[in-house]
Amino acid sequence: MILRNLVLIVGPVLLIAGSYGLTIGRSRVAEAATPPVVQPAFDLARLRDGATAGLAVDGSATGVVNDINLLCDERARVLSERLTADDRLIVRAPFILAGDLSEAELDRCWREVIAPTQRALSLAYFDSDPSEPITLLLYASETAYRTAARKLDKRGSADYYGYYIRSDRRIVANIGTGEGTLAHELTHALSHFDFPHMAEWFDEGLASIYEEAEFSEDHLHLTGVSNWRLNHLLNAMQNRRLQTLEALVTARDIRPDRQAVDYAHARYFCLYLQDRGLLPSVYRKLRTNSASDPSGLRTLCQVFNVETLDPVDRDFREWIIELYEQTQAS
Repeated sequence: MILRNLVLIVGPVLLIAGSYGLTIGRSRVAEAATPPVVQPAFDLARLRDGATAGLAVDGSATGVVNDINLLCDERARVLSERLTADDRLIVRAPFILAGDLSEAELDRCWREVIAPTQRALSLAYFDSDPSEPITLLLYASETAYRTAARKLDKRGSADYYGYYIRSDRRIVANIGTGEGTLAHELTHALSHFDFPHMAEWFDEGLASIYEEAEFSEDHLHLTGVSNWRLNHLLNAMQNRRLQTLEALVTARDIRPDRQAVDYAHARYFCLYLQDRGLLPSVYRKLRTNSASDPSGLRTLCQVFNVETLDPVDRDFREWIIELYEQTQAS
């Protein structure tokens, strides 16, 4: 009886103590399995290098770059078969540059004109980068330019210093006349990736701005300035032959018989928008609304909070006269 009572009293105590001991054991094993947190010391130089290198290992971005490089190489190979023995070719993806300039001159055009222009326009307007190669055939003289235009496109281009073939993403230009034509056609080529359904008046107006433009000191911004097209616009205004802004905007195409005036009209209206700090936002609004408002008329009315463009047209014409007065005074 005494032994039985002793077991009944002492047994539960021993059982509880044993269970407690097992619990402590498990806890200690679990803690030991978790390594202590130690803050490592990082090499800041290598860390910065890694931050830069990390941009290149992103799968999607690397794939895009590799694809455009491959496309450029293939396009360059095909193009080289159509060039003469005197022509040179370099690849600066997404651009392929060729023509009768030296490789050093082609590279200078890329570094000093093409790449800075692309960067400035992208910062101001574009959300989409080129997904296909853009070919630029640049020639040092009118004779070489005309010969290339006839050979490549069976095209007589005596009235122009350059042109852009959208289906081929290809520019042909007489670089001997200056870089304005190149910038004009490059704007077409770049903007068509980002805003493929741009109305023609805006397409030509935007491209024409950069025929004569100035970079900011940091080369991040490009501002259009007045050029020779102002004379066409003033002459049409003086002779009461300038159509209304609404007629310009709603026309399906630039009029072939009034091309010089319509180009000038579109260019200076875009300069007017630039002068009022509206051009980048108007570009984006026109792009967003292009399906429902292909001409851009309703979008412009919304921007200026008007029912028709008549009051804007009057202000624009006054602005043109003031601009002319400024050019006369300077």
